[in-house]
Amino acid sequence: MPKITNTSSGTSADCEEGGSFREAAQAGGLGIPFGCENGICSTCLIKIGSGMENLSERTDQEEMTLDARGADDNVRLACQCKVNGDVSFEQ
Repeated sequence: MPKITNTSSGTSADCEEGGSFREAAQAGGLGIPFGCENGICSTCLIKIGSGMENLSERTDQEEMTLDARGADDNVRLACQCKVNGDVSFEQ
């Protein structure tokens, strides 16, 4: 079972293969704030430390929001990601 780890707080949570990053983070108490949960507000912006290849591709909405924010390639919106392997991130 994939694990997502918040390196800022040292907490982690299990996530089902192909499962929602948001749901696992909320259930595991990883401390990510969520707003709209639709990839628009960017409240859940996270910086991926490792495992970017284990996340789903960016949605069109996520791409637009991250482009508008001028985000680096290693930044994602946690509400838009599906998890396919271990991932570490920081806030």
